Amino acid sequence: MDVSNLLGILIAISVSIFVMYIAKFENKIVQKILHWLPAILLTFLIPGILSFIFNLSLENIVLHDWSKAYIYPITIFCIMSSMSLAQLKIVGLKPLLLFFIGSFTIAIIPALLFMLYFMGSEQMVDLWKGIIPIVGSWIGGSSSMLVLKEYVAVREDLFLSVLLLDNMIQNIVMIFLFQIIRKTDYFNQKFKITQSITFSQSNKDPALDTQKNPYLSVLISLLVTAGVVTMNFSFITNVIILSILGLLIGNLLRFWSFDVNLKIGSIGIIVIMSILGLKLKFNDFELPMILILFMVNWMIINLLVIAYFNYKLKISMAWGPIAMMANIGGISTSPALASAYNEKLMPHAVVLAIVSMATGTFWGFLTTFLIELQL
Repeated sequence: MDVSNLLGILIAISVSIFVMYIAKFENKIVQKILHWLPAILLTFLIPGILSFIFNLSLENIVLHDWSKAYIYPITIFCIMSSMSLAQLKIVGLKPLLLFFIGSFTIAIIPALLFMLYFMGSEQMVDLWKGIIPIVGSWIGGSSSMLVLKEYVAVREDLFLSVLLLDNMIQNIVMIFLFQIIRKTDYFNQKFKITQSITFSQSNKDPALDTQKNPYLSVLISLLVTAGVVTMNFSFITNVIILSILGLLIGNLLRFWSFDVNLKIGSIGIIVIMSILGLKLKFNDFELPMILILFMVNWMIINLLVIAYFNYKLKISMAWGPIAMMANIGGISTSPALASAYNEKLMPHAVVLAIVSMATGTFWGFLTTFLIELQL
């Protein structure tokens, strides 16, 4: 193995360990920085900065092939197998419907907006691929975003623009949603919504009473992933097969450890981002104004659609912000938002975030298909 490959491996591993360490570092200044510059973005930036400072050329090393062939598959399987579908029943039909309306809107709106922007600017022909990972990020989170980035082959400079804009918009919307959910009672009264939120007597998944076996769970994850990889399917076929197998195995085996697989998947995402960062070239970076306008319009429409259907379904106005945050936020931010209104809603928010993680990649496939029809 040549020096470039060894250097790339060393940087990727070192950056991954460093970012995972500071993410747990209990310091107000550090945590405030990470609020605006999250770990996943930091993991992508640091390798690029190191490559720029030391004038390294690491975009063609074998580590990128290894990442796509081995790290992506095990990460996808572990993420998907960490989701308990049995907990869906605590949410209720109407809030779940509102959540899926939000997911549908996120996936469909960019295809409709693309028609308008495409007619107004030929620049969108070059930028449309950057839209697809955003669908994955807003619905599925980091794992879906990375899969869709590979699926449509987004170049690294555009991906950095997407990451920065995604992070800024998510933070702005999160602040807005926190203010809205605190006024839930006011909005319920104003729109004459009398149906109160029903809390389940037990939010606990029955499967949690079963003795978990993290070691066997990890072993099965490795064997299943290795079995699929050795069949030499295409990248996207591997994603679909491992996603389905992950959901089935994780929910059928009573001893399955959701926690350990989620941790492995989370580590995998950090490692993948550090490897992708080795390709980053800052001299090509820019923030296209048309992409900024596109994303802002897209988010505003999403918010309006959620608000409208929240009202039409006649359910508590708390569900709109929760459904929105479960889509564009994730498994940590959505329960935090729910607790701002009622802590008893936190498990419901977690479940919706889990559903979001499970479906994000497939919504991204739909968006890609609809946009490619116009090209």
